[in-house]
Amino acid sequence: MARRLLVILILLLGAQLLADAQSSVSLGREAKGRLSIPAPNGSMEKPIGTAINADASPIEYGKYTDDKLSQLEKEMEAREWGSEDTAWERARKTDTKDAYQRYVAMYPNGAHRPQASQRLVDLSVDDIFNNDHGSLPKMNHVEKDDDSPTSTITIENATRYPLTVMYSGAESKSIVISPGAKSTMTLPNGRYRIAASVPDAFVRPFAGSETFSGGRYETGYVIVRNGWY
Repeated sequence: MARRLLVILILLLGAQLLADAQSSVSLGREAKGRLSIPAPNGSMEKPIGTAINADASPIEYGKYTDDKLSQLEKEMEAREWGSEDTAWERARKTDTKDAYQRYVAMYPNGAHRPQASQRLVDLSVDDIFNNDHGSLPKMNHVEKDDDSPTSTITIENATRYPLTVMYSGAESKSIVISPGAKSTMTLPNGRYRIAASVPDAFVRPFAGSETFSGGRYETGYVIVRNGWY
C-alpha cells in the first residue's frame, strides 16, 4: 500500500512539473521577446519593451549596394574637403602627394600651405630615391662661414630643359630654374637629400645628399649623354 501511494505521489509531481513547463513555454510565445517582471504576489506584470515576433523574418538594416556605398563615400569625402581644417586633416592623415596637391589647389592661401608644400617636396624626393636614379655631383663650398646658421646655394642650369631641384631636410624647398639661368636660395644648415629632374621621359632623375655648414655653395648641372655634371 505504501509503495502504491509513493508511485501515485511521483506521478502527480511529474504531472505538475509538466504543466508548469507548458505554462512557461506558452508565456514565452506570448511575450515574443518582451521583458516580463514578476510582481510581489507572484503574478506577471505587464510586459515592457517592444514586442518581437520570433516567427517573422528579421528586419534587415545597414545593407547597401556597391553603388550606394560608393555614393556615401563620395559624400563623406566631399564633407571632409569642404573646409580648410578638415581638408588639412584629411591630407595629413592620407599623407600622399595627391592629397597635399589637392589641399594646395583648393586652399592656395591656406594656413597649412607651407607645411603641405614642404611635405610635397619630401615625398617627391622619396620617390626619386626609391626608384632608378643617377648620382648628383657634390657642390663646391666656395666660401665657408662657421658662424652662420644658414648656407647660400647657387645653381646654374646648363641643360636645355627647365630644371627642378628639390631639397629635403630641415627646411624642404623646391626651385625651378630656366635653361641657361642661375638661381640662389638660402637654407638652414644641416643634412639634405637633393633630387634634380627635367621634363623628359628619356632623362632619368638624379639624386644625392649634402651637409651644409654655413657660407656659400655653388654647382652647375649639365646633361651629357646619360649623365649629369
